[in-house]
Amino acid sequence: TLTTVQILQIFQDYLDSSGSSDNAKEVLMDFLEFDDENELLLNDGDQRVILVANNFRKEVTSTVLWLIGHDIQISCFRATPYSNGQNVFLQIDQIIPLPETQEFMIDMKEKEREEKKMSKSTTERKDLLLEFWGLVNKSFEEKSFSRYDRIVAKPYYDHGFHVKGGYFACVIGRHGIRVELYFSSDKDKSKIDSMLNHKQELEKTFGDSLIFERLESKTASRVKFEMPYKELYKKRVRFTDKSGWPARIDWFSDTMPRFCKAVIPVWERMN
Repeated sequence: TLTTVQILQIFQDYLDSSGSSDNAKEVLMDFLEFDDENELLLNDGDQRVILVANNFRKEVTSTVLWLIGHDIQISCFRATPYSNGQNVFLQIDQIIPLPETQEFMIDMKEKEREEKKMSKSTTERKDLLLEFWGLVNKSFEEKSFSRYDRIVAKPYYDHGFHVKGGYFACVIGRHGIRVELYFSSDKDKSKIDSMLNHKQELEKTFGDSLIFERLESKTASRVKFEMPYKELYKKRVRFTDKSGWPARIDWFSDTMPRFCKAVIPVWERMN
């Protein structure tokens, strides 16, 4: 029943205890290469109702359980009177929700709310990605770049195709956009090292400096080119803001054909 906030706190506690100065949210966002953060949903179900009776009819308890399921804070207490001589006692017992299950029910409800919100956010993000990559494909088609003719837009942050075990892709990263040749299986780094041997040829054909990443902590590696910092700084708006799409689409439609023209022949010769 852990929520995102609770998970982040647990991870942050672990990082702190291990002597790391990293921020848990930043580490996870970088690792997953997510562009958007989910907004924190606070508990807005602040209504609170307490029902007290000697006996509750089935219709009442059923209604109470339904209200609890819809974020109404409501509880039922059974009041049982006792007498002992001249003394009168009133025993109060909470019957809905049961004390031993109340915390679990709250946690489950928080988790359910978070999942509903994330599901809505995920659906919206997928729709945006499908629309964006569809526009990128259209731009490629207008420029007669045929590599994407049969590539269908999918709701991912990368959009590409495979050539002899290498994945050529346009990528929307958290801090910018890039084109890359990604090797998902390069544990011994032989693929990236072989590409690095052709660095001068690749950059001469491409017309700009490329970044060769060994990704030492992973079994993968890649060759990439990112939108230059100055250009990125001027055009950096959140991906969900469609006003920033034309700049991204223009950059991809200009850069990806040049990247493929320079890198694919070298990669194919190596295989």
